[in-house]
Amino acid sequence: MRLTEYSRRLLALAETVHRWLTSLAALDAGNRDRIANYAGDVAATLDRAATALQRIEAVRADPVARLEALREFGRITGYIETIVSVLQHHLDGRKLAGVKRRLEMLRPADLAFEPGQDIDRRKLLGNLVAAEGYFRALADGLRT
Repeated sequence: MRLTEYSRRLLALAETVHRWLTSLAALDAGNRDRIANYAGDVAATLDRAATALQRIEAVRADPVARLEALREFGRITGYIETIVSVLQHHLDGRKLAGVKRRLEMLRPADLAFEPGQDIDRRKLLGNLVAAEGYFRALADGLRT
């Protein structure tokens, strides 16, 4: 899967999860805090992924940056799966099914980090930063 497509799907997932904020207001404080912490972790991971991608751009043959980016994308998927499992009993099946479907499309191992790969870097990084913003807003909204 192309990185720009991956980041577009990740952004769509972040938008979806953020739209749940009103549904999540009914959760008890402990669950809200737990989800807020995970959302903050996802946002921090998105930030690290964007930084690694910028390093790949700066030094095309940097294998460490490629491994860091893959690791961060794998974490993102794991965090989001955890959020979905926490919400399983608090959201209707349709919402959860939509997120699970989107999660299945995020397969970090399929990402290609080839030097010289034709990618719209600004769009890719823009999507990652926007997704980070949605997760930070979700965390902030759950903590208020």
